[in-house]
Amino acid sequence: MAPDDTPPNGDAPNARSEDRPGDQECGREESLDLLRLTAIGRLIHTHDAMPAVTPACFTLYGRGEVVVPLPASWRADLMDGEVVGFQADDFDQRTLRGWTVLIVGRSYLVTDPVTVEDLRHRGPRQWGHRPASGYLTVHPEFVVGRRFGS
Repeated sequence: MAPDDTPPNGDAPNARSEDRPGDQECGREESLDLLRLTAIGRLIHTHDAMPAVTPACFTLYGRGEVVVPLPASWRADLMDGEVVGFQADDFDQRTLRGWTVLIVGRSYLVTDPVTVEDLRHRGPRQWGHRPASGYLTVHPEFVVGRRFGS
């Protein structure tokens, strides 16, 4: 697209979402409520010093911590105490309406035996319903959500 072309939806190429009618930023609690509507998101982390995004099942726990089950193949100890991101969203492919939520915070391995047992019974399942080798939490230090086309 040439720099002065207008996209088919009528937005200017660099229009900010707050400039588009029907888009709205969500507060922290509304964003966490939106996350409760889905069970799959993306863990944003580093792998061998490179950015990585890994699809992951998850649940919210406690005061909004994202909990991700860990497959046996992950070196989760390398993520303990690191700053990571987590994003989930839901969009209607036909209307292009939906929402997205991004959380940024420190990740920690769940080590408390009572919490681990609770998560094994009611927590998120690993892909293919395989047992998790452990759990990683992301403490929500930064939470931002946005609804599109509402």
